[in-house]
Amino acid sequence: MKQTVKELYIDSILYSYAQIFFSNRKWFGFAALLISFFDVKVGAMGLLGVSLSNAFALFLDFDKEKIRNGFYGFNGILIGGAIAFFFELTPIIIALAIVFIFLAFFISASLEHFMANIFNLPGLSLPFVLSFYIFLIVAPNFYNVIYRNIFAEQGNWILAFPDWANVLLTAVAFILLQSKAIAGIFFLIIILFFSRIMFVNTLIAFFVNYFIVTFLFIQPDPTFLMLTSFNAVLTAFALGGSMIIISKKTLPLLLMTIFFIIIFTLFFQNILSEKLLPVLVLPFNVVTLSTIYSLKFRRESTDLTLLYFTPGSPEENYYYHTSRVARFEGFKYLFPELPFHGEWKVTQAFDGEFTHKDEWRYAWDFEIADEKGCFHDGTGTQREDYYCYNTIVVAPLDGKVVRVVDGIYDNEIGAVNLEQNWGNTVIIDHGQGLFSSLSHLKNKSISVKEGDEVKKGQIIARCGNSGRSPRPHLHFQFQLTDKLGDKTYKFPISQYIAENENGEQLRVFDYPKQNQTVKNIDVHKSVKEAFTFKLGDDLIWQCEYGGKSFEEEWKVKVDMLNVLYIENSNGDRLNIYQPGKIFYASSYVGSKKSALYFFYLSASKVPLGYSSKLVWEDVYPLSSAPVSLMRYVTEPLLLFTETLEARGKFNWFKTETNVLNLISKLEISGKGLFSFYAKEGYGKITINNETGLTEFSYTYDEKTFNAKIKKGDT
Repeated sequence: MKQTVKELYIDSILYSYAQIFFSNRKWFGFAALLISFFDVKVGAMGLLGVSLSNAFALFLDFDKEKIRNGFYGFNGILIGGAIAFFFELTPIIIALAIVFIFLAFFISASLEHFMANIFNLPGLSLPFVLSFYIFLIVAPNFYNVIYRNIFAEQGNWILAFPDWANVLLTAVAFILLQSKAIAGIFFLIIILFFSRIMFVNTLIAFFVNYFIVTFLFIQPDPTFLMLTSFNAVLTAFALGGSMIIISKKTLPLLLMTIFFIIIFTLFFQNILSEKLLPVLVLPFNVVTLSTIYSLKFRRESTDLTLLYFTPGSPEENYYYHTSRVARFEGFKYLFPELPFHGEWKVTQAFDGEFTHKDEWRYAWDFEIADEKGCFHDGTGTQREDYYCYNTIVVAPLDGKVVRVVDGIYDNEIGAVNLEQNWGNTVIIDHGQGLFSSLSHLKNKSISVKEGDEVKKGQIIARCGNSGRSPRPHLHFQFQLTDKLGDKTYKFPISQYIAENENGEQLRVFDYPKQNQTVKNIDVHKSVKEAFTFKLGDDLIWQCEYGGKSFEEEWKVKVDMLNVLYIENSNGDRLNIYQPGKIFYASSYVGSKKSALYFFYLSASKVPLGYSSKLVWEDVYPLSSAPVSLMRYVTEPLLLFTETLEARGKFNWFKTETNVLNLISKLEISGKGLFSFYAKEGYGKITINNETGLTEFSYTYDEKTFNAKIKKGDT
């Protein structure tokens, strides 16, 4: 939904406050704004700073999405608040503050661009530090500039608390330039509501820092203790799930960086004290940015993964990342399919018993078997007895034919041709360095020539018995050159169906196993039409939920990154991904009471083919699963182990009137100590052969959502 300028401006202010705490919640920003007024002067100047910064960004026509997200505003809060924190608000100071708010904006915009382009790093609060240092050097040259003794002026509101508690609360309060410990209490409360992990990291960072400082220094300076605590907490915000995905290495990383914070605080305190400049957030910026930058040079990033998507809370970042890895990590840059139609059996897979060894280990041999597992009819003494002989072979991918070997006679059963080992062969260049080779083809059956462009699924030959082949079969491998018989390259089949004792299972970017019967997905026209969403499609649903009836409109759009998505009339968004023959609802953001949400739960992954025996599974980010108190209770343990998981199970059901139903089951289950926990949800999507999507329903926690199509353009 398109925002008005007024709505965008209000959002930009709230998100700017939230950004300081690495939050993406408007309510968090609103709460932080209110808490900042415990010191009215600091709160008012911070609000002035963000208001002017974002208004200036809009006036200069900067990127509206960045403005809305607080990208340009949060440094304005800090510069305005810092001036009010350190100085009395005389007319000259207020006038200077306005000038420096604009200066901080330009420094922020230029420094962010510089850091992003040169180092691929954010600027964090460096623009604020630089701007404020300039202010501190310039301001004393003006008349009637008075420093403010903030602590003597306001005192401490929680004198009855232990010293360590006052240090903790003051350190947290100082994040938004508040001196009253009571502000720290309120900040901790909203941090806890926003992220349990961030709350735990805050406590860990503080207590470890407090212990180290009080251990190393007999009577540590209170200001130094507060500064190290404050910077340690901010670093824990950044590295404990906001800029790096949490893992078992998160805590060791945080513990190490706390030592760095203490070292850099000492360093900057000694260097800057001569110039009468405060340390502020310099240690946090230096330690965080250097840590992030150094992690970019690793060979692998499996344990400490840098954030690569639009951030949420540390928990949401973790859930999104782990589900994305589970769903899409195996995806490759190309989407090959099996090089045949119908069901074939893998008679020799990787590291096979006969010839798939050493450099030629990553290859498959395929044959056709009947229901009894026999590969031939009759006596099996003739080539023609074998079911796969003379069966069509197709291109696994689009590409260019680069080598054709033909004219080699098919062997009699039991005989082999060792001189022309590969037999009749077609090698196809699929681009990006990947080639496929199909061998032992039938003599004179190859229907393409070198230089021909072929499409995925195009007939190129027929299965034969040429070369080193005692009985008819198809040899298939990927390789990195056009050389006949070159060493194999391990590359998966993008989408196929494998039979097992329980029926048929969908496999995605996987490797057919020995003795598996496999086939490509045969696209079902009605299913494909139902789950093909095109840019500009418009659907209206009549919905019932919780005793209320309402309409919900969906529109299919595309964003700046060419991501196709569905947006409903409430602004909820479902990203969709349609590679090959599978529909993916890749991610969802929005209300958990909308038709779009329950559609996401019901159809997170859908093969565009029908089979009554086909079953498949998918995983959901826990943050996208229905709300559960157990999730919030267990989240602090994510620093050590995974506690809950959400999985979906799917299958097709066809009625007697040939109406297709996609049946889904959501299972939220506990792990380890929480294995007793289990919740389930059930969905059904109805597809009419003539009209496509007609209705769907979802039941969870004894509540049922129903939606029927009222208008549809798909």
